[in-house]
Amino acid sequence: MIVHGLRPFFGFALVLAGFCPAAAESPLHCGGKPVAVRIAEALDGTSLKLGDGREVKLAHVIAPLPIDGDEKAVQRARGVLAEITNGKAATLFLASDARDRYGRISAQAILIEEKIWLEAEMLSRGIARVVPSANDKCVKVLLQYETKARAVHAGFWKEAKFEIFDAENIEGLLAAEGRFVLVEGTIRRVGEARGRVYLDFGRRFTEDFTIVVPDNIRRMLAAQGSDPKSWRGRRVRVRGILFSWGGPAIEVNLAQAIELLDLPKSE
Repeated sequence: MIVHGLRPFFGFALVLAGFCPAAAESPLHCGGKPVAVRIAEALDGTSLKLGDGREVKLAHVIAPLPIDGDEKAVQRARGVLAEITNGKAATLFLASDARDRYGRISAQAILIEEKIWLEAEMLSRGIARVVPSANDKCVKVLLQYETKARAVHAGFWKEAKFEIFDAENIEGLLAAEGRFVLVEGTIRRVGEARGRVYLDFGRRFTEDFTIVVPDNIRRMLAAQGSDPKSWRGRRVRVRGILFSWGGPAIEVNLAQAIELLDLPKSE
């Protein structure tokens, strides 16, 4: 295995069609050890098998999965990644050599000859969505690609199953239990109990959509300038795995999972 230095990528700003240079960057700021590899095949919309047999999960993004209940979408995502990557030389940026429960290593990836940042490309095509992580700077850049793709209804953003859920669509949210989703709505009630803040989107907190914010995340958001305890009446977007807690809910484990979409009335 050949380990490259970072020099070949310094000064390189990845520019994809439709994106301004300020929003299109290389993944250098995501960190990680650069390693040269050859991609054998795409296993799904965000997983790759390398020529040496190892498997890689593209970091900070998620594509349709079997749990989404849409096999055509799963195969379409795999086909797009395969078209872009199969047989290509790439540089991986490894945050660590640790493997997930499926035996995959996690990395950002650039195709060497084509100079394509794979995570950004899949987001730009609307095939993947951003997953919150501890790497705040990296995720903020990737969110720019997702936002642009969503604005033009690229890829799966024009399909109802993968659009942003309205927090009032309780039937749809209950049917999506276990899936990674994005939900938007206005907070109607804020409660607090057992070291958690509960952001309720309806009057029936045992039936309506709720965001569960552990106290450590609440303190983190407060330190960034806005305490969830004061969010009644605020419009927000949240992303994560839906679970049933009386009504549908998402528990936030990273501050990045919540986006404030408006300004408080006092501002």
